[in-house]
Amino acid sequence: MSLIWWYVPWLPNEPGFARWGQHCRFVNHDEMVGARSGAQTFSPIDFPTARLEITLENFSLDCFFWQSYILVSQDLRDAMAQEPWEAQYFPVDASLSAPLPRSKNYMIMRVPTVENVADLDKSDYEYRDIPGFGNSLVVRSIAIRRDFEPEHEMFRDRFFSNYVFCTDKFAVRILQRRCTGMRFVDAPRKRKTLRFRSLRGIEEESLDPDQPASPPRLVQAIQ
Repeated sequence: MSLIWWYVPWLPNEPGFARWGQHCRFVNHDEMVGARSGAQTFSPIDFPTARLEITLENFSLDCFFWQSYILVSQDLRDAMAQEPWEAQYFPVDASLSAPLPRSKNYMIMRVPTVENVADLDKSDYEYRDIPGFGNSLVVRSIAIRRDFEPEHEMFRDRFFSNYVFCTDKFAVRILQRRCTGMRFVDAPRKRKTLRFRSLRGIEEESLDPDQPASPPRLVQAIQ
């Protein structure tokens, strides 16, 4: 089985979620909410231009998640090098943003490419009635099929459609380009540690809030 990673937009401790939420917004919020479509469908050609305002002067992440959308920089798009049928990019008007984030030339990215990634019999999930959301899928862990060999570099799972996965080769290419704002982590599962891909190999860090913070440790070196 090939190494498969969950592609996760990852906001660092600085600015952190609370501060970030005070400095980022879609000026046309209602229009963007109304334009959301299913994860596994291509968005229409008349998708609205997001009017993005980021007021943090030093914000320069290459990837971030905002109001159900993944936004990616020009540098990250160049590094990913996805074909038009593998990823869609939609324009963003960042003219109201501070100079540094404006220079990143962000676009909204959608990944409609679908593969049969998950082993449903070994995954842990359920449908639950959540107030305000109705009957929702609650995921505790996703098991990757042992015989899975991807046909694309970046893709969603056919069943767990809100999760974007990628190949190890793809992850390493992005890491080598020093792009920021995302992590390539192990598939969602119940445990108190997080495993992720780095240029050294597979590293692990604690998720236990009761344990003191410590640097990630190398689990498996990969050349």
